[in-house]
Amino acid sequence: MNQDVPEILLCVESSNIVVPCFPPFKKPSLKKRTIINFLSSPSKLDDNISGSTKISVMNVPNNYIVNHHLATIKKHLNQPTRQESIINLVRSEVEGQIVKHLISSTSQLQYMLHMDWAKYFTQYLQHKHQQPPGPINNTSIFEGNQYKQDLKQDVDYVLLNKNTWMFVHQLYGGGPEVSAQDYVKGTNGLLDSTSKKPTLSRVSSMQSGLHDTQSYMSVNIPFQKSLFELPPVGLYNESNYCFMHAALQSLLTVEQMNCWVLGDGKEKAQQNPDKFKWLSAYLEIASQVSSKKPGAFIKVMSLKNMLKPKFDPKYQHDSQEFLRYFIDQLSQEIQGQEKYDQPVTDIVFQGQMMQLITCQNCQFQSSRFEYFLDLSVSMNKINTLDGCLKQFFAQEFLSDNYLCENCNTVSKAIKKYVVGTPPNFLMIHLKRFSMYHQRVKLHGHVQFPMQLDVQEFCSIQARYKLRSIIVHYGTPERGHYVNFSLRQNQWYYFDDHKIYTVTESDVLQQQAYVLFYEKAEEYLLELQ
Repeated sequence: MNQDVPEILLCVESSNIVVPCFPPFKKPSLKKRTIINFLSSPSKLDDNISGSTKISVMNVPNNYIVNHHLATIKKHLNQPTRQESIINLVRSEVEGQIVKHLISSTSQLQYMLHMDWAKYFTQYLQHKHQQPPGPINNTSIFEGNQYKQDLKQDVDYVLLNKNTWMFVHQLYGGGPEVSAQDYVKGTNGLLDSTSKKPTLSRVSSMQSGLHDTQSYMSVNIPFQKSLFELPPVGLYNESNYCFMHAALQSLLTVEQMNCWVLGDGKEKAQQNPDKFKWLSAYLEIASQVSSKKPGAFIKVMSLKNMLKPKFDPKYQHDSQEFLRYFIDQLSQEIQGQEKYDQPVTDIVFQGQMMQLITCQNCQFQSSRFEYFLDLSVSMNKINTLDGCLKQFFAQEFLSDNYLCENCNTVSKAIKKYVVGTPPNFLMIHLKRFSMYHQRVKLHGHVQFPMQLDVQEFCSIQARYKLRSIIVHYGTPERGHYVNFSLRQNQWYYFDDHKIYTVTESDVLQQQAYVLFYEKAEEYLLELQ
């Protein structure tokens, strides 16, 4: 037995389930790493930036990349056969992907954009506004002919790199153009020692952390994931808590969650533990795991006590039900407390679905948006994940009682769902349990890939890679949950406190219940 794993008397759940026999757990050769607060923003101005540097005004973008993206938008706007509502809908999708692409560059951040306009633009890209914003309005950065004092980055304005500013400015017009260098020069000597000047480093506060990066412009900026990869640590089961342990191992595999929880989340929980009870309980788990050696285990205490009223340990419970409940509790607790009013759980797991209904009488297409946390797909008589998704996203023929808002007649219609904004982590729930006269489990094996391409079901192209799965063995009455997760490029099998190394082949043989896919690549939509 691994010396890092203490020998204890196990309290095994009452079931006669045969779990797969994998090779004994091998201690991985992991270098020591320290969890740091990745969300802290750099505050020192680059010494090599001169406050007197003058950026010339760009009336026409002399840039191939920007011109290419502007041509893409123009091509879309000139589609004569599309309705205005659909044009705005797809335009926002295209703009969002272009902005993500431009802002993800590590080039220097130079141009200031007032927060009010940035907020509206972000909400437009998220389909919270149907109409695009008006011209850029940076006038609030000034008081008369002078720069306004004490402006704070990511509160009063955001910083953009050259290409992003050129694209947005040429598309919407307005202004005035304000470079961060000019602002520093204009306020030089007038700011007191506590004021924060704009950050001109290649990684600003807008790009320094998960929620900073994701909130405005919904940008996917790569960060050092290795700093937030937690070691494989087991969770000791004293009762029927395998449903919780399997779900927690999947959450602990998400580096973005670890980043926020061990950074800003820790600060919030320590300052006000009564207000952030669910966050504090999860922080307790993540902190213990981060401090343990691979192969060790911990006991989950606070979270178990909080769950007892809803998830009585005397009975069997559903891991997916717990997962949704726990994420919902975290979201509600954090909502409204964030600087950008967006919980980290939404940033990581939330996607946006687009419902399209086409009238068969006048061909008018209406649309509406809704957010989703996971996809619950039917697996009855289907043996592949691709088949489950095709059935889920298949168009539906509505009956003759659909009232069209355009032609105002009752007619037949076709309803179809499309993923408008793919989440960073896509959770797919296979409906293995169904209720007829009694709870029944579907034991069939559904083939799932390590690499998942969901282009067929999205308004943009997105690819995912498998990171974790929750598996249920046994029957609804006498069952057991385990977890398979990828950490440090190694797949592990978590059975409560016990941990084993496994291969991809072992993982793909499992009867998955919940799958966690991480978005690997995203591409701009090529308009036809």
